[in-house]
Amino acid sequence: MEETGEGGEPSAVTSTSTASAFQRSCDTCRARKIRCDREQPCRNCVGSNTQCTYTDKLKPREKKTRILLTSQYEKKIDQIDRRLEQVVGLLQTLPLNAEQTSHETLQSPSGSQGTLPTDAGLEASSVMEGESSLAAQFTFADDFMQKVARGESPSCTNPGGELQENLKVLSQIVSSFKQHAVTDEIVYPHARLVHRPSFYGCELPPIQETVKVIRVAESQRLAGTGWIYEYLPMHTFSKTCLEVYFSEQYSEADFIIVTAGLHSIFKDYSNIVSGEENERCLKYSNLCRAHLETALTGLPLHLPATSKTVVALIFGACHSIELSKPFLAWSLSSKASELCQSLGYHRAASANETEEDAQLKRFLFWSTYFIDKSLSLRLGRASTIPEWTITTSRPSVNDPHQQPALAYFVLWVETARCQGNIYEMLYSPDSVAQSDAVRESRVQCLVSDMQKLEEATQETNRRWIQESKDKAGEDLIDFYALSDETLRLSLLTLVYRAAPRPSGSTTTFSLDCVIAARSALQKHRDCVSIIKKSGNIFLPMYFQWTLLFAPFVPFVVMFCHVIETQDRTDLGRLGEFSDSIQTAAQVSEAAFKAYHLFHTLHGIAVRYVDVCAASVQEGHGKAGPEMDWFLEALGIAPPGQENGDQQRPTGDMPWFGTGMADIAGADGARDNSGTQQRPCTTQPLARVGNEMELESWFQNNEAVMDFLRDTDFSFGSNN
Repeated sequence: MEETGEGGEPSAVTSTSTASAFQRSCDTCRARKIRCDREQPCRNCVGSNTQCTYTDKLKPREKKTRILLTSQYEKKIDQIDRRLEQVVGLLQTLPLNAEQTSHETLQSPSGSQGTLPTDAGLEASSVMEGESSLAAQFTFADDFMQKVARGESPSCTNPGGELQENLKVLSQIVSSFKQHAVTDEIVYPHARLVHRPSFYGCELPPIQETVKVIRVAESQRLAGTGWIYEYLPMHTFSKTCLEVYFSEQYSEADFIIVTAGLHSIFKDYSNIVSGEENERCLKYSNLCRAHLETALTGLPLHLPATSKTVVALIFGACHSIELSKPFLAWSLSSKASELCQSLGYHRAASANETEEDAQLKRFLFWSTYFIDKSLSLRLGRASTIPEWTITTSRPSVNDPHQQPALAYFVLWVETARCQGNIYEMLYSPDSVAQSDAVRESRVQCLVSDMQKLEEATQETNRRWIQESKDKAGEDLIDFYALSDETLRLSLLTLVYRAAPRPSGSTTTFSLDCVIAARSALQKHRDCVSIIKKSGNIFLPMYFQWTLLFAPFVPFVVMFCHVIETQDRTDLGRLGEFSDSIQTAAQVSEAAFKAYHLFHTLHGIAVRYVDVCAASVQEGHGKAGPEMDWFLEALGIAPPGQENGDQQRPTGDMPWFGTGMADIAGADGARDNSGTQQRPCTTQPLARVGNEMELESWFQNNEAVMDFLRDTDFSFGSNN
């Protein structure tokens, strides 16, 4: 039987044709992509007179491994899905600014110049020079010649074309001379390349945990993190976090910003959670803190003048204040002040600046100003930002604010201004040498400033306090309000403390000074009640930013007043204050020392009042030689002996505070019994006048701490 093919010709079914049905086309036909009859040789190869070859062996198929979707794989897949969702959520919050992103050139942390990597836009930045600089003089000459060329000078009404060309060249040269690039100013021309350490690969909290706490902080429900988003808007902080987490190219400033922010966020979030989550948050907070302090320790002297660097320095200064390290904070804030002035942040905004850029520059400058002026009073140092150099607009309570935090930021800046003025006008070496009339005038001026600050505070509270409570919670805002008021009353006490003692006065401090001290202790009591109501979570912040951030003198004033008057009501205020801060002694070493000092002074006051009461009952007029010796060692003449010794201040000079430098000498003058009254071996500083007396009182000498720590306060029996 025959079969008919496609062309109608019969073809025999043979064993060869049967086998060809399962054979591949020949190599030539497959290469030419034509149909092959799979014969040996095939018809096409015979017709073209080419060799017909076959590749008989097919490539064996690889054996696939069967994947078993166990519960472990399912968990990993779910974890990856969650992370991707979080990353996508973060990316959706980023600004869509393709033009800016395309021009950003982030460098590796291991920069070749031995400084921080160049941030985006750094090349366009220039160093700001003042009106006394050579560049300013050249600019004046150029402007002068331009007026001449325009015919504004009567001596030259028709300048020629050659002069016009020369003036163009002059303008270009002057413009080039004025533009000192930041990158050129911080690089030594012959320095060898030194690589900066890289923080890439450092362990950070899991990204999903980071996103979680950032969202909580964004809602402003945490105590200490609202400030982060005033320096860096939410999308900017999130973007910086992504760069540090997922990129190898980020600067040390980025790393400091992220670790400082996350340390604060996780620490604050731990206060509102409990159990394992609390422990986990504290673990992540401590991890970020270690990275932050490591990065701050390794910062070089020369830093790039960029806004991110300023933010990183401000964050570092705030962290140092929370550690009770004011000298570290001063180093960082001084560098931030230098960069702000180099970039011209203290000057009025130029016409070609956008409002957003100008607002950020003002905020960074006034934040640096706030820390600088506050630490100036705290450390007794001259501010690095003179008031007469500032031309940028000062924050005002009348500014149109969008957020409560910015409204209250105005009050913090004004408080810092008062702190700087208190040191400059009352406690600086030059001011303490002024006459009593000048000092009294300055005291009244500063009292007026403090009253205006109080009025501005009341106006701000009227506008914003209810909205603040709705957003952040009533307890938190009440705490901020009372702690700020406690600080202002403490500053007012410090102002009154510097007032000259009126002639014929029988007390060391004026009545206004004593009243201000009592009011400050009362506000402290109210603030502590709010802190206890909130579970003491605000106590560390209160201790660092209120009691230690500025010299807390109300306690010292009240202590001296009790020694003079034996007023048991005021003595009770001292004891209540000492007991209220006992819990905070564990915050830091400085907090423990401060508590130890307050507690010791209270014990001395109690003992002195008891001894005086017993002496009166026994018919004696004084407390006894032991207490007299100790008061003299502290620089306090016992009542009734102000004019008895040549070593004490004379005339109408206050006798308190004369012996900060005498304490070491008095300690050396003691014999082994510790009970015999001895004169001081060094001359009291107060003998040279009110200048040294007041300055030595203001300086918080470590000798006081050592003396109180090493002295036995068991003065013996009342009998």
